Amino acid sequence: MSLTAVTSHLQQRLEPVVSRFIKPQFLSNIATKMPRKLNFVVVEKFLNTAFAEQISDGDFEFLEGRVLQVEIIDAGLFVGLSCSHNRIICNHFDSKACTSDATLSIDTLNAINLIQQEVDPDTLFFQRKLKINGDTELAHHVKNTIDTLDPEVIPAFMLTIMDKYKMRVLLLNASL
Repeated sequence: MSLTAVTSHLQQRLEPVVSRFIKPQFLSNIATKMPRKLNFVVVEKFLNTAFAEQISDGDFEFLEGRVLQVEIIDAGLFVGLSCSHNRIICNHFDSKACTSDATLSIDTLNAINLIQQEVDPDTLFFQRKLKINGDTELAHHVKNTIDTLDPEVIPAFMLTIMDKYKMRVLLLNASL
């Protein structure tokens, strides 16, 4: 048996096993069991890197002393974000909601599509795939700031992970 045939056979055997781990809820369970500080550092590093230009332009000053909660619906994950001293800070990362001024709720695939600029936040909002609760002015300001994100500033490894995740979820949904 050739190496290609062995690799293909292994991939076919492992795909159903790996697919079980790609479900949003499973990944949320793993993420919320990680050390809290690690989750905060990862979220903050990603957001401060991705939005560095907007932060330096003062586009996140509206979030100073306020809390925006991002709910990833299908993962059952809640992330609370604020801004302090020209940095986005993560102050909540859990499977339970936090007290917030506004909440943006979205599912995993739409969040990835939004980050990768494959869909406009207004389109998601009007299709009811991006929901806003609480201080709508604050939430709309965040939504509009997300729209200014340049996907090229997202680290390549993060884009790769998002693409692989998205493809696996789409394949999983297609097989249901």
